[in-house]
Amino acid sequence: MQRYTALIIDLEKSRAYSIEKRIAIQQYFIKAINCLNDVFSKALAKDVEFSAGDEVQGLFRFPESAYLYLRLLSMMIFPIKLRAGIGLGDWDVKIENASTTAQDGTVYHNARYAINNAKNAPGYPVLFCSGQEMDLYINSIINTSFVLTNNLSKYQSELMLLLELLFPIDYHETLDYEKVKLVLDFVIDYKKMLESVKSSIKSADKRINPFEKIRYSVPYDNFVPVPTDVEYDSSTLFVLGGKKRGMSTQLSEILNISRQSVEKTIKAANIYEIRNLNIAVLKFMDRFLR
Repeated sequence: MQRYTALIIDLEKSRAYSIEKRIAIQQYFIKAINCLNDVFSKALAKDVEFSAGDEVQGLFRFPESAYLYLRLLSMMIFPIKLRAGIGLGDWDVKIENASTTAQDGTVYHNARYAINNAKNAPGYPVLFCSGQEMDLYINSIINTSFVLTNNLSKYQSELMLLLELLFPIDYHETLDYEKVKLVLDFVIDYKKMLESVKSSIKSADKRINPFEKIRYSVPYDNFVPVPTDVEYDSSTLFVLGGKKRGMSTQLSEILNISRQSVEKTIKAANIYEIRNLNIAVLKFMDRFLR
């Protein structure tokens, strides 16, 4: 019997914002989810949608797909932080032609258990629950990546997202590569909706948003993502697939800054290391969670 993966996401500390800021955040959140549902359409058993308040949930065919969705969404919505529960289990109650909120099963119970624990586990904004011993180990890897990502500056986060769109990490062609540019277009068009929450952004970094430059660059017109598919990653002793030749050069050409400047930011933000951790998560899931 095939097991599915439920993803439940909540906006962390959303009620701490004013009504105006909460409206701006939620409007952006809705648009981001609709965009990603399109990009991940092949991987979704039930679309990600709002279930209650600031919470959304969806159903995926594989845990790797749910993780990739969450990872990309967390970068798109930065500096707003997310909490999430990923549950692996059975889809016991199937209601045809109904949304994810009408479905039920251990897959949803495990996701709910995970996010409820994430709300009370400092340093663990994302928890994975399958009811197996392996959960302990994969949660350590997952949250090392998310903690590093949440500590980035505004500019570092934007650079990492741009790098992810140019060189997306994938799993068995989960992403629809022809639609990845939709995320790029979305961020260019709508990221400014989050400007009203500037107080949550590290104020020391005043560098220009790289997405404000890219639309008028030559690479934008010829945008074709170069994916790093974990299916073909042959790492055994350690992972290095998060770094590919030509990454910093392409970024420097798009942003019209020196390659050395790009490399300096990537190194300071541990972006290659974060990408390697995410590849390790996907390889772990593929190997042990079947």
